[in-house]
Amino acid sequence: MSLRRSPTVVKLFRYSAASVVGVCVGTPILAVLYAATGNAILSNLISVTCGAIPNYLINRRWTWHQTGKNRLWGEVVPFWAMSVLGMIASMVAVAYADDRWGTTFAVTAANLTGFGLLWVAKFLVLDKLMWKVVHKMEPDVAIDEAEAGLVGALSLDGTDGEPPLPGSNGADGADGAAGAEEVAATRRLDD
Repeated sequence: MSLRRSPTVVKLFRYSAASVVGVCVGTPILAVLYAATGNAILSNLISVTCGAIPNYLINRRWTWHQTGKNRLWGEVVPFWAMSVLGMIASMVAVAYADDRWGTTFAVTAANLTGFGLLWVAKFLVLDKLMWKVVHKMEPDVAIDEAEAGLVGALSLDGTDGEPPLPGSNGADGADGAAGAEEVAATRRLDD
């Protein structure tokens, strides 16, 4: 397997692209709000929140291929906890830049620097924590596929390379269809 196709590199590329979208949403909001109000902290808080929303949604769907109901402890809490840490780091940097230089450019650069400090750590925490929680919840999932973020890796129907449910013949046999229906029913009850 080439390095470019490794699951971690693919996820890192997608995570980076999602981060670019978040920056493209948040940075103009910061610049406009700061220029209009002169309040660096409030402008930063609003811009970080606005940028984090598409960042979370894109990462959830595209980077880690999560669909359906959000998992509070497996997805939402780790993502937003790391986002809050990034927000705190950027607020400290923004407050310093505002006090020291007082320009829109300095405040915007400080915002990006604050987030940049936690960017790699955020990826590692989300990647390792999120998939460890998923694997503990769904121990029959082939973790290599789940880590690769392959669509269907959590379906447990045997069609995407993961082991079929015990007692099923995969997607080809009637038992496989019954097993998949059983998993779907169990998930509905758990939700």
